[in-house]
Amino acid sequence: MAETPRTITSPYRICPLGAHVDHQGGRMLATAVDVGTSLEFTPADRLELESENYPGVVEFDPAMVSMQVPPEGIPEWGRYAWASLVALRDRLPKRPRAFRGRIGGRLPGAGLSSSASVLLAYVNAWADVNDCSIEPVDQVRLVVNAENDSIGVACGVLDPAAIVGSRKGHLLEIDSDTISWESLALGVAAPKTCFLVFATGKERNLASTDFNRRVGECRDAARWASDALSIDACTRLGDVPREHLRSVVERMPDPLRSRARHFVTECDRVAEGATAWRAGDVATFGRLMNASCRSSIENYETGSQELVALQEIWERTAGVLGARFSGAGFGGCSIALVRSERAKAIGVEVKDRFVAAFPSLGETADWISVESADGLGIR
Repeated sequence: MAETPRTITSPYRICPLGAHVDHQGGRMLATAVDVGTSLEFTPADRLELESENYPGVVEFDPAMVSMQVPPEGIPEWGRYAWASLVALRDRLPKRPRAFRGRIGGRLPGAGLSSSASVLLAYVNAWADVNDCSIEPVDQVRLVVNAENDSIGVACGVLDPAAIVGSRKGHLLEIDSDTISWESLALGVAAPKTCFLVFATGKERNLASTDFNRRVGECRDAARWASDALSIDACTRLGDVPREHLRSVVERMPDPLRSRARHFVTECDRVAEGATAWRAGDVATFGRLMNASCRSSIENYETGSQELVALQEIWERTAGVLGARFSGAGFGGCSIALVRSERAKAIGVEVKDRFVAAFPSLGETADWISVESADGLGIR
């Protein structure tokens, strides 16, 4: 008798505050949202995968896979199935079971952490067919290892932590230093709001951007501060005592000064934003989102032409409380906190203005309204 297919729902995430700090030991405010990846699968001896979004088929025997290079001939999107297996290999049997499945999701590659969403889906599928139990914090670590070691992106814990730990109706305050999180309810004084996601229609792959270079510059800034302060060498800005770091930021050479300035001010915005969210002060929260985006542009030097123009459109649109890039800011999409009663009108207005500025993206640019959601589920 054929086994009943199982389905893993792995949401995407948004991060209203906490840009570019997770790989440096900072804190972030994030939530999973009600769009994401869906993987339907059944156990099998060999991996056989199809995608709703990309062409080609991924096939390989997990027992024969090299830990150094992906299987020959698989499409680029198949690297994530291989990377998840590599990260899990020590936890699985010598000859692990695989699965046959189909994966899909809306807005892949747009800046909503689709890579972490996909990796978490695969990690849980490998674990499920091999009767392997993995705690949430370990799932986060496994995905970070897969991104860092196999995909080649020097990211931190933000994406998988937000997806694993999220609770519907809340923001998650994530401590990337301890890999822990706390759910924050929106204060009762808040008016009804929601988040809009606007996808520019231009996909990006972080491994092919300046993302890793920026991470390296942050690490260089941490080492510079350590030398200037005569303390033990630090490799992350978050490891430098915060007040000591503040005292030397403006003495650093550029671009280290700009990267460290962004880290310090963004950590301040996260702390202020958590207080505002608990109090229901969405006006202050939105103002902090705008300030975060400006710092991403000016201090962290991210933002494609399209995303910078989109931010300016958001800030000129009535009913938008605040906005900023989603993801690393090298392309993809942007998010905005808006008053719910104007959400549809805002989405239409912003799209019209954006397409007028970038007519070639008229067929692919799109917006959706999203709600916070519970984290990863399997049934």
